[in-house]
Amino acid sequence: MVAPKVKTQNLLSRGSALAEAGRLKEAANTFRKATKVDPTCTEAHFNLATILSETGHSCEAIGAWEKVIALSPDILGAHRAFGETLLDYEIPKFEAGSAFKDTGPLNTAIADYRHAIETIPVLRTCHSNIGEIYLNTGKLEEAEKAFTDAAALPENLEDAFSDVGATLNHPGNLKAATAIYQEAMAMAPDYDGDEISEASYLSTNLTFTEHEILLPDGFEVMMEWERPIMERSAEIITVNGGDVLNVGFGMAIIDTAIQQSTLDTHTIIEAHPQVVARAEEWAKDKKGVRIVPSRWQEALKRIGSFDGIYFDTLMPPMIPFMRETPKLLKPGGIFTFFQMMIQFENIEAMAQTGLSFALERMPFEEVSENRYYRLMEKDEQGRFTAPLLIYKK
Repeated sequence: MVAPKVKTQNLLSRGSALAEAGRLKEAANTFRKATKVDPTCTEAHFNLATILSETGHSCEAIGAWEKVIALSPDILGAHRAFGETLLDYEIPKFEAGSAFKDTGPLNTAIADYRHAIETIPVLRTCHSNIGEIYLNTGKLEEAEKAFTDAAALPENLEDAFSDVGATLNHPGNLKAATAIYQEAMAMAPDYDGDEISEASYLSTNLTFTEHEILLPDGFEVMMEWERPIMERSAEIITVNGGDVLNVGFGMAIIDTAIQQSTLDTHTIIEAHPQVVARAEEWAKDKKGVRIVPSRWQEALKRIGSFDGIYFDTLMPPMIPFMRETPKLLKPGGIFTFFQMMIQFENIEAMAQTGLSFALERMPFEEVSENRYYRLMEKDEQGRFTAPLLIYKK
């Protein structure tokens, strides 16, 4: 006996082939069978609705579109569940003996959240198509409502919730979280990190001041106000002692802090030639330091494994590095990285690594130079907090 899911997939494949061949009536019947085999299959209802719309079967088409909408996950519910689940992993302050919870519930919430976000364009299409059907049949009030429902779904939802710093303060409040994201983006300079390639960045002439590193257009690569967050991160990754890796030397803030701990080795990967020169000069009187002047992608082949790892570079790719961390960490090893707002893609990528997870929200005082992340989370005392995402092997 063929399993229902297998039978549904077979029917979907056959229906698609029939549709491509122009045999739309047979395609509709095939997709209709698929919806009966698996009434929860969104794809089957969507395909059926599309065929019915194209062949002028308005009433049945509207029913099929509405079924897709009904089957789609509730973005508000998924948003609330993700935020509340994330908070379940919060600890007051990470220490050597801190307990890490099973990541199963978080991984489920992450998967549901991703599914909900990706469904939004489908929902917009459904509402728009219902509107067009009503419009073509002269039902103007119904058409207006359908188009209004489609317009109410934010087009940039996936982009907005790649940075979900607002989630911690507004779990379930989609409108507030979106507004905070949009306001934060409006405060940033006219700079799009995707417009400069990694190769271009590595050949860029950087400017070093007392308090920051700048690109030629004035964009800050690193700033002094990050110091408290990076010094706390150094405490976290050196909790085991042993061998520690930092990717991205910057202004030497975290590496200077790392040197306060008793370690066996302290490895620094840095790719920008100007920063490499500064790192090598800095390291002359430091203990156990090894500078690896390379992109991390090449360096990983020859650096070994570590008890603690930190990552903070201007240029992507970060997520490919995250996926390498299980192989780079020794048993019990700790990994964290710099971010000022919770970025969903980062949490999602780490969900696939099998590492344990804990969240520390580190409070720090407002700094006038911090013009980018003034809208991040605040604690009960009204202080800004930096999310420290801590992973353990």
